[in-house]
Amino acid sequence: MNLSRFIALRIYRSSDVGKQVSRPAVLIATIGVAIGLAVMIIAVSVIIGFKSEVRDKIIGFGSHIQITNFDSNSSYESQPIAVSDTLLNALDAFPGIRHVEKFATKLGILKTDQDFQGIVLKGVDTDYDWTFFKDNLKEGEIFTIQPDKNSTDVIISKYLSDLLGLKVGDSFLTYFVQDDVRARKFTITGIYETGFLDYDKMFVIADIKQIRRLNGWDK
Repeated sequence: MNLSRFIALRIYRSSDVGKQVSRPAVLIATIGVAIGLAVMIIAVSVIIGFKSEVRDKIIGFGSHIQITNFDSNSSYESQPIAVSDTLLNALDAFPGIRHVEKFATKLGILKTDQDFQGIVLKGVDTDYDWTFFKDNLKEGEIFTIQPDKNSTDVIISKYLSDLLGLKVGDSFLTYFVQDDVRARKFTITGIYETGFLDYDKMFVIADIKQIRRLNGWDK
């Protein structure tokens, strides 16, 4: 008896109503379908969880909605817009909006004695919600922004600190290329790590007044 005939005889058995599938074969098929469904459910859950994690990190670095200058410039060099207190109050009172805050971004080159790295300096104000960065802070602390004082404190990512050999308390120069090259010295008060490398390797969080002064903007 060949192997295929032997397996067929084990799967099918004769009965009064004709050929029937044996109980072990039904059990194996049921287990196979159950395992297949379980694998698909796990795979879908992992994909949905990964998507939610990425979305939350992108929102943490930015927001659900950003109001910016209307132009075709897709760089991180933000352009100013005039926002009145009336507009801020209207947005704050709008249903579904939890928080409104001001921000600005500027491209720069972070330089140490041994190395340098291109960064995006994100300026935030006294109204900034620090929850995301507090949850992802690895060392040091979040700096305090005062309305009447220009702070030189920043927080950087663990990726940048490891890459450039920086730690909490260290200072570094950042160069900004405009009509002329300007330099600013910053001091690290905290190091964060989100695990989202595309943003961790770019963003340094600073006082928005630094960007306003560099660009010559009014408050």
